Amino acid sequence: MNSLAWQESLLGRLAAGLSRTCRHSVFRRWLTDTAWPSRRYAIRSSLFARILACLAGLLLQPLSLAGTAVRRGLPGSFLLNLKPRPAWQNSFILTSIAGVRVETVLALVICYPVVDYALRTSRYMLLASYWDELLLILLVLAWPAQMALRGRLTYRLTPMDMPIMLFLAVAVFLFLVRSPQTGIAIEGLRVYVQYALWFFVASNLLLNKRQARFLVNLLVALGTLIALHGVYQYIIGVEIPSTWLDAAEGGVRTRVFSILHSPNVLGSFLVLLIPLTVSQLLSAGTRLQRYYYIACLAPMVLSLIFTYSRGAWLAMAGAFVIYGLIYNWRILLALGATVYAAPKLIPGISSRIGYMLSPAYLLSSARAGRVARWNKAIEKLQNEPLFGEGFGRYGGAVAARYIPSSNYVDNFYLKTATESGLIGVAAFVWLLISGARCVLNSYRRLTDPYLKGLAGGLFAGLMGILLHNGVENIFEVPTMAVYFWLLLGVAAALPHLDGQETPPLE
Repeated sequence: MNSLAWQESLLGRLAAGLSRTCRHSVFRRWLTDTAWPSRRYAIRSSLFARILACLAGLLLQPLSLAGTAVRRGLPGSFLLNLKPRPAWQNSFILTSIAGVRVETVLALVICYPVVDYALRTSRYMLLASYWDELLLILLVLAWPAQMALRGRLTYRLTPMDMPIMLFLAVAVFLFLVRSPQTGIAIEGLRVYVQYALWFFVASNLLLNKRQARFLVNLLVALGTLIALHGVYQYIIGVEIPSTWLDAAEGGVRTRVFSILHSPNVLGSFLVLLIPLTVSQLLSAGTRLQRYYYIACLAPMVLSLIFTYSRGAWLAMAGAFVIYGLIYNWRILLALGATVYAAPKLIPGISSRIGYMLSPAYLLSSARAGRVARWNKAIEKLQNEPLFGEGFGRYGGAVAARYIPSSNYVDNFYLKTATESGLIGVAAFVWLLISGARCVLNSYRRLTDPYLKGLAGGLFAGLMGILLHNGVENIFEVPTMAVYFWLLLGVAAALPHLDGQETPPLE
């Protein structure tokens, strides 16, 4: 009786109508059809897809210049699969845009420092603050559409997905409970949330071994050019602010920074890149390739030295210790020889290291240097131990812009603890440990010699960045934050790539 009353009621009939509509909808057929061609047909025949196709055609019709030959060379691209009207199918603009696969945009991300520098030194300076966000949004929107229309709508699960999502949830929770000034808090939160999303881009858009090799070689070539510019700056004795050198130091006439704003950032970039280049050298198949990577390493090493960044030097040493332990113990011997010989060949190295170990430096640092800033950060953490001061309120670039009493802590972990409390720093450290385990697991799983060597170089470089964050705010630099999360995603994707070679059993 109750069942009949429900079925005859207005609410019951409305629910039944909605249920029937859902069962026969295009969206349900797309979700439940086991045959991918049926899903593609459902998408392409839906009203929404046809509206998009008509809008694209109307926008591009005035620019139609013909291009049937171009279209034949671009099969399978997602815009062409929308099947616009015949009058618009040969549009030059349409076929050109359709030919750009989403995966190829990774090359633009690899060129991040050059693109960012070019925009910041041009009349498009306003775009420089937003281009990476726009690129990330474009990738997030374009990738699933492209995959669906190819009939391959899949998501690559990695061990980092859950740690990243949990950390982002903790960060949002802390933002909600502790944000004295919302605008500052949003900008401070962006440092932690936005750049971590690049992990998902790389872990899903890296498809095969050939693509991985191309991206790594592009990064090596880019790093070589940046390093050569740094060497050039040293030769001409580029002018630097007086605060970059202590008056008590001798034997150092300048510090290079290339296009990366500061010697410490350039040093961190090279800490990431040199182990990666060494991995390519060790995997080189021909003598010519070995000569090429040696030629790339030479300006990188010189530029790292000429940054006179003690933090980067120590991080580089730590990265190669890790590399030697996991990959080849002979790397440790080469590191020991370098540490012994470098101060004798370049007096500036011994000057910088010697001054760092002197009582004068410790006294200066405790009075107005890193030690003083660390002590102040610890005091602030003691005042707000659980939730911290709030994102963007102490120790970083955001606080330096908006909070008059704040300055750089020069320790990203201590900065995180001060802003987000023990809850935030614990979640962040757990996230980074999960990242290290993820890369190490990829290294252990791989059997392809090239990819295994690449994973070892990535692991060493990424660990070097984490070490450098102990004395600098490296993750606040967009270039370095994007590179860290992007390459972490690359490392997570390596075991899943097509085109891997399994060595024969001995």
